Amino acid sequence: MGVILACLSALPACFSDRPATGPEPPATGGSAVAIANFAFTPSALTVPTGTVVTWTNGDVVGHTVSADDGKTFDSGVISHNASFQLTAGTPGTYGYFCRIHPFMKATLTVTP
Repeated sequence: MGVILACLSALPACFSDRPATGPEPPATGGSAVAIANFAFTPSALTVPTGTVVTWTNGDVVGHTVSADDGKTFDSGVISHNASFQLTAGTPGTYGYFCRIHPFMKATLTVTP
C-alpha cells in the first residue's frame, strides 16, 4: 500500500503545465534526445563540444538520425528501445532528420 501511495504522490511531478502543442524552446545542458510519437524531443538541442549526445528510440518502428548534409553523421536504423550516440565535434548548427520518416526534423547546435 505504501508503494502505491508513494507512486500516486509522485504523479503531479510527472506532468507539466506547459502546453502540449507549439514549438519547444531549445534545450541546453542536456545530452539526451527522445524519439517518440514520430518526433525528436527536444527538437532543438545545444551542447558544448565534446558532449556525448544520446538518441533513444521509444517508438515501435525504426528511425534514423541523419544529418541534413548527408555526410556529417548517420545512425543507420535505430530499433525500438535502442540508442545512438554521437560525440559533438565541430561547433555549428546541424539539421538532422529521419531518413525513413523525413517529416521528422530537428537541430543540434554545438558550441565551443
